[in-house]
Amino acid sequence: MSALVEIFAAGAPSVDAAVLDAARRAMSANSWRALRADLRVFSDWATRVGVATLPASPETVAGFLQAQAQAGKKAATLARYASSIARAHAFANQPDPTRTELVRLELKAQRRALGVRQRQAKGLRFRGEVADPLAAAGPLGVCVEAMLAAVPETMQGIRDRAVLSLAFDTGLRRSEIVAVHWAHIEKGNAGAGRLFVPRSKADQEGAGAYAYLSARTMEALAAWRHAGEGKDGPIFLRLHRTRDRQGQDIWTPGQALSAQSVTLIYRAMLDTAREVGLLGAITEADFDHWRQSLTAHSTRVGLTQDLFAAGQDLAGIMQALRWKSPAQPARYAQALAVEANAAAKVVGRL
Repeated sequence: MSALVEIFAAGAPSVDAAVLDAARRAMSANSWRALRADLRVFSDWATRVGVATLPASPETVAGFLQAQAQAGKKAATLARYASSIARAHAFANQPDPTRTELVRLELKAQRRALGVRQRQAKGLRFRGEVADPLAAAGPLGVCVEAMLAAVPETMQGIRDRAVLSLAFDTGLRRSEIVAVHWAHIEKGNAGAGRLFVPRSKADQEGAGAYAYLSARTMEALAAWRHAGEGKDGPIFLRLHRTRDRQGQDIWTPGQALSAQSVTLIYRAMLDTAREVGLLGAITEADFDHWRQSLTAHSTRVGLTQDLFAAGQDLAGIMQALRWKSPAQPARYAQALAVEANAAAKVVGRL
């Protein structure tokens, strides 16, 4: 907690340690880290220009936002900075400078100047860029199906197949993927199953929800449990590699996989799929673009796009991926909708 306390400069109004402790416990770990990082940026800038941070004047906050925009920060980042500054003032029971007309107009001006569209993870769809994933035959380019088929039958390959298969079925975020425990897996009908998601980004209080697991994923999980001698606890574990005297790899399961590892696993699987020729005639430039754009969030985007492409309605998609608002899934499907809109139906036949 000291890293957050240090942000409040000497001579500033005191901040009750109990308030900070309650805030830390009420917020997710990621939100707490983001708050500390934002306030550190604000504090460092204020120190350089010689102005107070707490309380900060509206002119100070507006100047800070201008400086960050000039440094290349996005409109969404500026809005987050303003929110963090407001929260710091609430902690200290000080008037919120971000609620003034000056700061409100500065944020609006920066949104106009910078635009509000955010960079989106590239969607990793099951069979690739196909019109209907249910009717398509075989993989097309970069896709989940090709990546699953490419992994070798080693302990690492078996684990990675289970990671990707579960991630695509459920649309889990990376922190949620690595938090899955064996106790959360339930058997369903016809070889399929269910995953209990005890907590998520949209469910910080732990009401819990369920996600569908295909028979493909249940088989991949069973293979991983057998290969990794899975015990109760986290499903996805780090693997430590050593070699015997013959030069053969020996993999030993360790601690739970880190959230940052999920993207690395996907990219390694993509590399393997290319090496064995399952990505088709992909150019070097296209492959490099795919590799750089591929993140742990790509499966969530790709599943959303496949559900839209298969004709599922927004309400059903929101329920399946546990969305609280329709805005984000609709944004993920924005490009796909172009191919089915009024212009496409007419212009495509001219």
